[in-house]
Amino acid sequence: MKWKVWYAIIFGISIIVSSYISPLWSVAFSLSVLYRKRLFIVAETVSLLLSFFIVSAFRDVSIYVYIMRAFTFINVFLAFSEHLDRVSIISLLGEKGIPLVITLSYVPFFYELSTNVFFYRRSRRRRFNIEELARPILVEMIRVAENLYKAYTLKLYGNFKRKIEINPSIQDLVAIGIGVVALCLSLTIPIYPVK
Repeated sequence: MKWKVWYAIIFGISIIVSSYISPLWSVAFSLSVLYRKRLFIVAETVSLLLSFFIVSAFRDVSIYVYIMRAFTFINVFLAFSEHLDRVSIISLLGEKGIPLVITLSYVPFFYELSTNVFFYRRSRRRRFNIEELARPILVEMIRVAENLYKAYTLKLYGNFKRKIEINPSIQDLVAIGIGVVALCLSLTIPIYPVK
């Protein structure tokens, strides 16, 4: 499911605006877009609950709204990195869109690379050492960033035709629908975890 940049911006703005109204709906709907990453959803839910208990132990529960809003921003960025169509960014921004495309391409690649490194560490029964884990991840990430930059730059100056497609696909309409539903629910049924 790939979203064009116009409709992804509408999705992101509506989720972020709903996080300022009622952050519980925005966290729920921004997590629903990341349905493929079940482990991430479980980890974020546990960390939200844990942070609620820690904040309530310090008797300053009003900070919890900002914590939920921060998780919403992270979820929107992860949704963009997973679902955004990179060609629509290049066709809209041209050469200035290359760093954004590389940044959005990094997140899924980093997740896959780090899971592979941790899997190989466990299979070799090595102890946990941050230097041994960081070295292959860092070398591979720098190599891939250079290759991505060269590939996008060459493609942009090659026979790349800049055409902006505005017609929404079904995936774009689903993204807009999720954002609008989150915004409407936060306006009609404002659920505040903290008062």
